[in-house]
Amino acid sequence: MEFANYFHCVQILVLLVPFHYVIMCWYIRKELKRAPSPFPSWPIVGHLPLLVGKISHQVFYTLSKTYGDIMELKLGSIRTIVISSPKMAKEVLKIHDLVFASRPKLINSQISSYNGHSLAWAPYGDYWRHARKVEVLALFTAKRIDDSKNVRHEELSFLIQRIFEDCKGGKLLNMQKMLHSAGLTLLTRLLFRNTYFTTKLSSEECEEFKDIIIEQTSLLASFNISDYIPCLKPFDLQGLRHHMNQALLKVDKFLDKFIGDHRNEKRLDNSKDFFDILLSLSETNNNSNETFNDNKLKAILNEDLMAGSETFTTTVEWAFAELLKHPEVMKKAQDELDDVVGHQRIVDEKDLPQLKYLQAIVKETFRLHPPVPTLIPHENFESCEVGGYHVSAKSMILVNLWAIHRDPHAYENPLDFNPERFVGSVIDVKGNDFQLLPFGSGRRICPALSLGLIMVQIYLARLLHSFVWKLPKEENIEELDMIEKSSLTAPKAIPLQVIPNARLPFHLYVTSQHI
Repeated sequence: MEFANYFHCVQILVLLVPFHYVIMCWYIRKELKRAPSPFPSWPIVGHLPLLVGKISHQVFYTLSKTYGDIMELKLGSIRTIVISSPKMAKEVLKIHDLVFASRPKLINSQISSYNGHSLAWAPYGDYWRHARKVEVLALFTAKRIDDSKNVRHEELSFLIQRIFEDCKGGKLLNMQKMLHSAGLTLLTRLLFRNTYFTTKLSSEECEEFKDIIIEQTSLLASFNISDYIPCLKPFDLQGLRHHMNQALLKVDKFLDKFIGDHRNEKRLDNSKDFFDILLSLSETNNNSNETFNDNKLKAILNEDLMAGSETFTTTVEWAFAELLKHPEVMKKAQDELDDVVGHQRIVDEKDLPQLKYLQAIVKETFRLHPPVPTLIPHENFESCEVGGYHVSAKSMILVNLWAIHRDPHAYENPLDFNPERFVGSVIDVKGNDFQLLPFGSGRRICPALSLGLIMVQIYLARLLHSFVWKLPKEENIEELDMIEKSSLTAPKAIPLQVIPNARLPFHLYVTSQHI
């Protein structure tokens, strides 16, 4: 009899516990007023099925039309807040900037950043503050950017001459491949000693290095199910952890060679490159308790190569795709270049402030095709309130720039490519105007903002000034695809194929290597 009563009590408890759990969850949600959330949220996987086989920022954009500019998703075990309006972005990136200044630990990013030691993925704290200070002083101050002007000029001139040689035979150019190679070549010269890669490595090794950076960037952007369902981590079902580690080993081989050669090389002059400055600053100004070792140096270098080349390539390619789609805009840009620069010299960086329409084109490209459609995830230290909703500590915050830049309250006809909207506008891209945030905002704003903006503007200006750009004869403007590829930077799914024709006097293509 006692056993029967005991068994009966257990049955009642088994029924009451889940009922109590549901009631408590409902009560807590009601009391804390959580952000709207799509229904249903499935057991274990939560809202992950909504993203399967789709481009995440586009899914979030569609959901925001139903659930609002702040919504809560359960991506497996990770509570995720998606921000989709300038107003909510301001709350996260400015009003509560410090609270949301850290990063979640995701498997792919932890590997590529040498266990979270790159600027983008380091958690907020002493190491991140010191590393940011070091990198800004070494590469991104106004003086450092100005000092590297000659390198940008030379590399751009080499690129223009190569295109000129190719276009004489009517060769079809893969713009995505061309820009990625040009961007990486420029960055290796800025980060490493001038022509290190071309003097110390063979052409085959240079190409291998570029391929590894591209492979690593693609892997970094891959969705890893183990991040969201932790019990799967030991199994590496997709093989991503293995492939990321293999890619990093290959990158390591090159970076170790560079660091070793750099330290052993005897120079007759006292010139210092980025690595010299990075190393000296890390050794003399380290106020944190951590040692700034080689892995941390490599984490910064590796990230600069991946992020810089990928965002530059994506932005300039999308700009050309939009210009080819809107030939009247391209003509207006080239007319401006002819008025400001003429046909007897090449575009110089000093001309950029006068090229107002070109600047508007760049802003409009950033708006419709932000370099990183969803900002690198933020994580909050503690619970707080955003937009009147409770956000639990250790949530992952996704700021969907793709949606914010298409906000109809911020822009008229937001789906149209219309550079005129920025002509005479005071809106800039420096993180102060929350309807246009291609480089982010707040503490975690991209430190390479100024350099990245100059690179995009001067390459776009020189390419437009130097050539007439056309699609292959068999492809009509109306048929030009504008489909995105699922990635960190959402590049064109099908690389842009173009045919350039020279529009300047012959001597400008062969004598412009030196200022």
